[in-house]
Amino acid sequence: PSVLPQWLVLVAGQQVDNTRISAAGCLGELCAFLTEEELSAVLQQCLLADVSGIDWMVRHGRSLALSVAVNVTPNRLCAGRYSSEVQDMILSNAVADRIPIAVSGIRGMGFLMKHHIETGGGQLPAKLSSLFIKCLQNPSSDVRLVAEKMIWWANKDPLPPLDPQAIKPILKALLDNTKDKNTVVRAYSDQAIVNLLKMRQGEEMLQSLCKILDGASLEVLNECNRRSLKKLASQADLAEQVDDTILT
Repeated sequence: PSVLPQWLVLVAGQQVDNTRISAAGCLGELCAFLTEEELSAVLQQCLLADVSGIDWMVRHGRSLALSVAVNVTPNRLCAGRYSSEVQDMILSNAVADRIPIAVSGIRGMGFLMKHHIETGGGQLPAKLSSLFIKCLQNPSSDVRLVAEKMIWWANKDPLPPLDPQAIKPILKALLDNTKDKNTVVRAYSDQAIVNLLKMRQGEEMLQSLCKILDGASLEVLNECNRRSLKKLASQADLAEQVDDTILT
């Protein structure tokens, strides 16, 4: 590989947060432009390499870079020879003990979700869906919040909707979070539900879900709809940036 990716790999393990985060973002973006040989080397030697025993800051930089790479070049990383390894590493990062690594892994899950929404005919891989639900139920409000933000972002219009049966378990977890003690978590659960159910396009998906939800979840959904969802659906969507390697 050329010198630039090697240098970025080194800097992505730096102890200074902003330096590490920026370098990791650059390394991830660069993956869209590397030759096949260079990409393979960066993935095997760095982004998909065994993390056992390495410093958490190095692992954090790698997890950030992998998430950005999945966002900018999903066709190279989420299909073909690397796809299963990439998904496994992102899911592994998302359950890391260190919250910054977990947060970057969950961002990667959101980028994966968007790829599957664009290519998967309304379905999500079972592992991805079930881990999103676990993240929405995590004791850490940081983890719950980033999971909600990524579901919101990955389901923005004009992306196609997920199948109602794929939406149902995620929706139930989001409905639980509409009662969260953290006000920001509550607010983003509403935003995620509006996008997941494509409510700015009408109530078709909402009605489809009403037919297959259990009584308790249906009651919460109807209450949320009256309280906030209808109003949010009548407003323009948020324009928040979800890539935290872009420093502002």
